[in-house]
Amino acid sequence: MGADAHPVACTRHCQHFRQHNSLRTIAAVGDSITYGTCASDRARTAWPAQLQRGYLWQDPTVRVLNFGASGRTMTRSGDNPYWDDPEFNRAKASKADAFVIGLGTNDAKHYNWDRQAFEQDYRDMVSIFQGLDAEVYLVVPPPLYEDGAYDMNATVINHIFPSLIPQIANETGATGVIDVFDALGGSALNAPELFCDYQSCDACHPNDAGYDRLAGAVFRSLFYRPDLPLLAGEVINPPLNAPEVVAEWKPPAS
Repeated sequence: MGADAHPVACTRHCQHFRQHNSLRTIAAVGDSITYGTCASDRARTAWPAQLQRGYLWQDPTVRVLNFGASGRTMTRSGDNPYWDDPEFNRAKASKADAFVIGLGTNDAKHYNWDRQAFEQDYRDMVSIFQGLDAEVYLVVPPPLYEDGAYDMNATVINHIFPSLIPQIANETGATGVIDVFDALGGSALNAPELFCDYQSCDACHPNDAGYDRLAGAVFRSLFYRPDLPLLAGEVINPPLNAPEVVAEWKPPAS
């Protein structure tokens, strides 16, 4: 594209974006994958930070708040329940417009897994956030690339969660499901480069590239909502890094 080229109007997909860009505060609730374990600099490359810096920096009124806590479980009976962590209270007090729940990976540890308790406690947490008049999104966690890593059961993460978490979302009337599982390799485990490179190599936690992919999946689920009505008229300036938009990332002005 030459220097004299003019922006080309983005119609259908970008209108979906513009229709749902009323979210001002997004609360990321979760475990070490939300916190940013294995990120080179969690303040910059954990997925909530990448969502803020790489996808939403053009709108300084949008905040992405990281309430991740390493090792935490969804189940109250787990070895480190998120319910007992100060981050849970901070999340509830954040006045967020949307909560993104990314819990479950630590529940898959062999000494934590209790499907009945997991389902009930997940429903309870969704209900609490819904009671705050906010949208609630449930994350299907990334795949586990090695069975037994961190004492985790790959069958639970790779074969139970992909159907169970959408089921919970449907039963609770959650706003949506964010399929991080397939975005980061799915049951075929076909994206190992998102977990293992020269920056980091871990069977459970993504590397910086993986966290960027995760942030993109969250962005698409929150801001590209095909269930919402289209706006009338043209949208001239599509958001940076939107699907089908090729753009060079530029840091926000200091």
